[in-house]
Amino acid sequence: MHTFLNDLRYAVRQFRKTPGFTLVCVLTLALGIGANTAVFSVMNAVLLKSLPVADPDRVVYLNTSGAPHHGNNTGDWDTSFSYPVYDMLRQQHGALAEVMAYVPISSGGSKVAVRLGPEPEEAEGDMVSGNFFSGLGVTLARGRGFTAQDEARHAPVAVISYNYWTQRFSRNPDVLGKSLYVKGIPLTIVGIAGEGFEGVEAGASTDFWIPLQSRTELNAWSAPAEDGKTYLERPNWWCLRMLGRLAPGVTKAQSVAQLQPVFQTAAYIGIGNPEPGEKRPELSFQDAKNFPGYDENYGKPLKMLMAMVGLVLLIALSNVVMLLMARNTIRQREFSLRLALGAGRKELFRQLLTESLLLVTLGSGLAWLFAIGATRSLAAWSQIESSLAPDRTVLLFTLCILLSAALVFGLAPLRSALSGGPGLVLRTSSATASADASKTRAGRIIVTLQMALCLVLLVGGGLLVRTLRNLESVPLGMHTEGLVVFGVNPQNVHSFAEGLAFYQNLTEKLRTLPGVESVTTMDERIGSGWSSNNYVGKIDGEKAPNSDGENRMVRSNVVGPAFFHTLGVPMMAGRDFADSDTATSPKVVIINELFAQRFLPNESPLGHHLGWDNPKDQAVIIGVVKNHKYRSIEEDPIPMMWTAYTQQKTIGEMHVEMRVHGDPMAILPAARKVVQQIDPNLPLIQPMTQRAQYEQTISQQLLFARLAGFFGLLAVVLVATGLYGTLAYRVNNRTVEIGVRMAVGAQRGQVVWMVLRGSLIMTAIGVAIGVPLALLVARALTSALYGVKPYDAANYAWAVVGVAVVALIASAVPARKAASVNPLSALRAE
Repeated sequence: MHTFLNDLRYAVRQFRKTPGFTLVCVLTLALGIGANTAVFSVMNAVLLKSLPVADPDRVVYLNTSGAPHHGNNTGDWDTSFSYPVYDMLRQQHGALAEVMAYVPISSGGSKVAVRLGPEPEEAEGDMVSGNFFSGLGVTLARGRGFTAQDEARHAPVAVISYNYWTQRFSRNPDVLGKSLYVKGIPLTIVGIAGEGFEGVEAGASTDFWIPLQSRTELNAWSAPAEDGKTYLERPNWWCLRMLGRLAPGVTKAQSVAQLQPVFQTAAYIGIGNPEPGEKRPELSFQDAKNFPGYDENYGKPLKMLMAMVGLVLLIALSNVVMLLMARNTIRQREFSLRLALGAGRKELFRQLLTESLLLVTLGSGLAWLFAIGATRSLAAWSQIESSLAPDRTVLLFTLCILLSAALVFGLAPLRSALSGGPGLVLRTSSATASADASKTRAGRIIVTLQMALCLVLLVGGGLLVRTLRNLESVPLGMHTEGLVVFGVNPQNVHSFAEGLAFYQNLTEKLRTLPGVESVTTMDERIGSGWSSNNYVGKIDGEKAPNSDGENRMVRSNVVGPAFFHTLGVPMMAGRDFADSDTATSPKVVIINELFAQRFLPNESPLGHHLGWDNPKDQAVIIGVVKNHKYRSIEEDPIPMMWTAYTQQKTIGEMHVEMRVHGDPMAILPAARKVVQQIDPNLPLIQPMTQRAQYEQTISQQLLFARLAGFFGLLAVVLVATGLYGTLAYRVNNRTVEIGVRMAVGAQRGQVVWMVLRGSLIMTAIGVAIGVPLALLVARALTSALYGVKPYDAANYAWAVVGVAVVALIASAVPARKAASVNPLSALRAE
């Protein structure tokens, strides 16, 4: 320990002598290792980390091929089930030991209004079956979970997540027994879920759970209860999601085979027999070890990012190695003198290793801080609410990198440090000039390879950045400038008439606010990625033409007056919804161009009647609007229809769209005041601009394009640093040679060209190596590109030009220094 402390003190003195060198090395390590740690932290949370439940390999998500033709779906088509299906499957204990059901309380991935004190808030909550925590094997940090009795009697109790307990209650142990008001209904907090468990919905962080409820106010997906019936009493409504735990000794295939006939029978409970020729829905399982959809949505892009950030790390570590080799070459006389005085190679290696450990320790501290900040940014950009914070696996990964780096930094310069031997201290500088010049070969090779890697990163980053620009410039079919949207869920509404009065009153008050041009409402928030999907009904009492197979599917939304005027969607024929479309007036519907082309070809759709089996549901088509983006920026058009909310049977949570002059977010305080004047318990749910809402649908592309661009620029900076260091070192070692050349007649321009020529040769070789590698990377990125080809010549040309410009800029200072050498001073120093 005494020897180590002596070596450590000596290392500190050495680094204090060269603060610039130390700072560059530490920052290089921090950027390279920190970026790797951040991206690996996301990859670990998304792709590698298992659900924090007991024996996750035995837990499965239940999927289906779809609801029967008479069924209605809310949520994802292949993950939704009816309550009778859940009730039937949970009684089959031979295939699944446990069947757990869960369903969001809020609609369309939004949050729900809650209150803990005087101010209303929004939080994310699920209704779950009584065996949810016990069946999954989730530990409780405090209190208890739910029981079968809680589910049977729809108990007004709640369990909150550990994160919500931390953020909202500062881990106050007295939270148990307090009331959590959800939509104005008091629920007693009886438990706190264990740390790390944030629910079972991919990308979401559930704040609280309650047992399956029968109250209309707490209906699934925040949907209004039709005729007073909730999801429990509507067998045709497929809205629940389910998990199962395989029975002991039963495989997934065996379990599915055993449950398939039971499921296909349960699917038609309460909705009649299958239609002639109808294919019955099929049950399937999906592993629940990781969140569903994560690998499909994030797997390939994250692996690509990990490869890119790995190249950045390689460049960063090679830069530090070159700097250490150059520094230790300058210290060869010191090492030679120590060898001459009796020091062994073992002692010199220990000293170099101590210095590298100190350097890595300094860099790792900054790297970890950088990684934590970068991980938070990644979570915000990717819209992943579940925790991405670095855990033990990430820490172990980082430690492995640091230990490897320390060993490399200690070993790499050792050979050059010891190559002179004890006799070097007696030689003159001219005697070692040729030797010093030969040792720069390794540096030139490393810089050349860095050039190749930099080109690869610039090509990949350029393709993704152009993809981002293409996505951002996709026409939405509406004017999003000046649009702001927020959700409202009235709590004291017990009938359709009360709900109608609430929204009409709210709309009238919002229209009077200064700067407001127009206001409308909608059931499904556009740009949220959600939609109501149904099969097309009858047109003029007859089956719609061209409505077989997949062509039967249409999307629908329930909206308020002046909906298309507020959005800025052009009317192609007819009129928009108006205040005169009331509950007592004839029912009306508006369709888009694609609906008209597919189901009413070669004729004017205005005046035709659209409906289903019940004649009372017939509505006359009053308008046709231009096709526009509905769920996301990337989606293809699909037939759509819109109906007036004033002519529905039920009404619940809706979203308000406002067009204002100036900054749309500036109207929110006034809008919040209007809402709370009507009901002080109502928060604005997820307020944002409509443009920001659409951009959330390309959040992954935004994330990866920004990161790819950042890594490309980071690679440029690191390569420039490495090239500058190598050339500066070479010029410093060749000072005498340059002085002699200039003394015998060499011009300054010739000296500058001598330095630049070496840089350009390295650049040319690096480009020759990098272009084939970049072609391979571009081919792998094909699926992530939009509106740009992987072999786009302009992108490669810009990357080559970028590398060449970096080389020239990095070479300018060493070349200028070489040209300014005074021949007399150089020879006198020799």
